[in-house]
Amino acid sequence: MRKLLKYPFRFLNGLVDRVIAVLGVVSFAQFPQFFAQYLQRLGGHLAEAQFMLVRYELTAEYFNMTLEEYIATHLQSGNEIFTSSGQLIVALVDRIKALENSFLALNNASVYSRWWVFLQEYDLEIVKETWSIFTPGIPTTTEGLIYGACGLVVAWAVYNVVKALLKTLAKLISKPFSRRRRLMFPAHKQA
Repeated sequence: MRKLLKYPFRFLNGLVDRVIAVLGVVSFAQFPQFFAQYLQRLGGHLAEAQFMLVRYELTAEYFNMTLEEYIATHLQSGNEIFTSSGQLIVALVDRIKALENSFLALNNASVYSRWWVFLQEYDLEIVKETWSIFTPGIPTTTEGLIYGACGLVVAWAVYNVVKALLKTLAKLISKPFSRRRRLMFPAHKQA
C-alpha cells in the first residue's frame, strides 16, 4: 500500500525533473542567438555614433580646426549654448570609445568566455532593445549545443539543491509533530 501511495510522487518528481531539464537546455541554448543579436545592435549603435562624430569632424575641418580645437572652442566660448554642444561632443567621443571597447571585447571573446565577457560589457539599454525584439530559435550550432549542455547541468543542480532543501525543511517541520504524537499516544508496553 505504501508503494502505491509513493508512485504518484515518483511520477511527479520524474516529470518535474524532465521539465526543468528541458527548460534549462532550451533557455541556455538561446544565449548564442541573443548574443549575436545584441552584438549586431551594439555594432549599429557604434556605427551611428561614429557617423555623428564624422559630421562634427567635417564641420571642424571646414573651419580649419581639429576636432579637439573645435570642442575646446565650444567649451571655452562663454556661451551656454555652445558650451553645452561642446559637452555633447565630448560625451559622444567617450560613448564611442566605450562602445568600441565593448564591441571588440565581445567580438573577440571565445565561445566558452562569451557569457562572462557579456556580463562585464553589457549596456543595459541595448540589452532592453535586443530583448524587446528577440525571437527564440532552435540552436543548430556547436555553441548552442555547448550552452544547452551547460543549461542541463545548471538546471539539474538547481533542481536537486531545491529538492534537498525542501526535504530538509519537511523533516524539520515534521519532527515536532512526531514528538507530540509520541507524547499523546505512547506505545503500549506488552507484557
